[in-house]
Amino acid sequence: MPVRFTIDGFKSNFRDGQRSNLFYFLPNFPADVVTGDMSNDRATYLVRTSAMPGSTLEEIMLNWQGYDFPIAGKHTFTELPVTFNLDHNAYLRQNFENWINKIHDPITNEYAMLNEYMVDQRLQLLGNDGDAVLEFTLHDAWPREVAQAGLDYAANDITQFDVTFRYAYHTVSDRPTGG
Repeated sequence: MPVRFTIDGFKSNFRDGQRSNLFYFLPNFPADVVTGDMSNDRATYLVRTSAMPGSTLEEIMLNWQGYDFPIAGKHTFTELPVTFNLDHNAYLRQNFENWINKIHDPITNEYAMLNEYMVDQRLQLLGNDGDAVLEFTLHDAWPREVAQAGLDYAANDITQFDVTFRYAYHTVSDRPTGG
């Protein structure tokens, strides 16, 4: 029997969708890179855009009597881009510059130990009431790129810059972990 699409059926089954502007990215800086009053909590309110993390299972082809049979292989996780609005004292940018220079100091050519710069980051999807409905924890994250920020004499916009986070893997919870 064919399924009939009706407006009443749509209204009774769809209810509501997740809004793309209802999210928190909760930056977590290593303690020794924080500049001025740019705490982790304050940085949350300077996030402009982000994305939900993605992952891919590579495939392995098994060959059996001329038949290709794909099975799941290596699990990889995509990088996470986050766009930040820059605060008027540029403390947020300084935090990221300090963090990336902590990972590799360009003057001394020294590298930090992994546990000194890898910290978990959290991204929460929020319901219409503001409570977290889904939380992604990015484990062992670090900024792979702190991108340039565009400056323009003819514009009067808030300066923005992108940070690309690399991480080992992510986990998903239907409630805040408080991580």
